Amino acid sequence: MEIKFIGEAPAIQELFILIKKVCITKTNILIVGESGTGKELIAHLIHETGILKGKPFVPINCGAIPENLMESELFGHKRGSFTGAISDKPGLFEVASGGTLFLDEVGELPVSLQSKLLRALQEKSIRRVGGVDNIKVDVRIIAATNKNLETAIVQGSFREDLYYRLNVIQIKAPPLRHRKEDIPLLAEHFLKKYMEKFGTTITGFQPQVIDVLMNYSWPGNVRELENFIERAFTLESGKKISLGSLPQSVLMQYEESHRTPQTQKKDIEHRELHLPEVDFTKGGIKLDKIIGEIERHYFQEALKYTKNRKNIAAQLLGLSFRNFRYRMAKTGLSK
Repeated sequence: MEIKFIGEAPAIQELFILIKKVCITKTNILIVGESGTGKELIAHLIHETGILKGKPFVPINCGAIPENLMESELFGHKRGSFTGAISDKPGLFEVASGGTLFLDEVGELPVSLQSKLLRALQEKSIRRVGGVDNIKVDVRIIAATNKNLETAIVQGSFREDLYYRLNVIQIKAPPLRHRKEDIPLLAEHFLKKYMEKFGTTITGFQPQVIDVLMNYSWPGNVRELENFIERAFTLESGKKISLGSLPQSVLMQYEESHRTPQTQKKDIEHRELHLPEVDFTKGGIKLDKIIGEIERHYFQEALKYTKNRKNIAAQLLGLSFRNFRYRMAKTGLSK
């Protein structure tokens, strides 16, 4: 199995150096980082480049399995130990024996199971649900979390002794915003992936697209970037990924960040309404004209914000589309 972790940023080079050091041992490792930063990919890389290459790599998401089934998943069960246990079943500790057990989102593990996991790590043996025999296992544990486990310890939702047992070596998966120089490489990598998968003729990105991607904050990290590339690939009708295939949220963030202070000042001044002072001692006023100017202003702003999509502008103003068209015509904007 070929594992690729794309990146040339300093944070990634430091990560590669650490992986080379830890992969030649069987020491337990805790990988910490935000969602979408590639924690499972790092675990795979450690396994496949080290002394356990060719041995089992068994992942389990601790937050995706109901609490009443988690013990059976990890340790196995004996026939008849609970309803539905129609035969003996080995747990993932046994399946992974000799290799790596990857505990993803270990911070979601119920407290009731944390003591049993700790015992398994300390004694290197497990006992199946409903069983009486201890089964020896030789497993390297790589755990991962996007939670702050030290905070969880203070809150009482994670055992301190288990934390130190897992956290022999800690590896931090850097968020994409800390390695933005890798965005063009990653974008090209994902584009090539979908080109090979679907066999289409999209050949690359228009220059400004990469500039927009570099500017975005990427709260969902590399996973979000891949989703964006897949979306753009699916929607693009030209030979290269264009701005029109990117989500509006990304484009709006880019436009906002490139507005100069002078432009922002003009926009603010443009949005301000200057109503005449109400002073009837100087005579009457033309109320319809004032209301018309206000209405015209809000119509213009709604159309500008929605990039002239009238149906959405009508919703923003709380109007039916029919009423929107009528009143827009009345203000002279539809001419």
